[in-house]
Amino acid sequence: MPAWRRFGYGLFSTIAIAIGGLMYNEVFVEALFPLVDSEGQFSTPVVWLNSLVPAILGALLLAVWIWVIVGSVQEERTVNRRRRM
Repeated sequence: MPAWRRFGYGLFSTIAIAIGGLMYNEVFVEALFPLVDSEGQFSTPVVWLNSLVPAILGALLLAVWIWVIVGSVQEERTVNRRRRM
């Protein structure tokens, strides 16, 4: 996969994760999280979810950009190795 396509995928993924984060913030944090009773049966999983989702979104974004950078570097090394032979 060429480096420019890899970069395009990274940019598209960044936009998609940003939209997912906005939807999470508007739907869950702003509308649903205040409805949860702090002493209720599902309060603990909801609190975990509130702190876990942003970490997952950040990890996905980091993984995509690491893939973009490492894949491009590996591809360039392969091209250079072919040219030397």
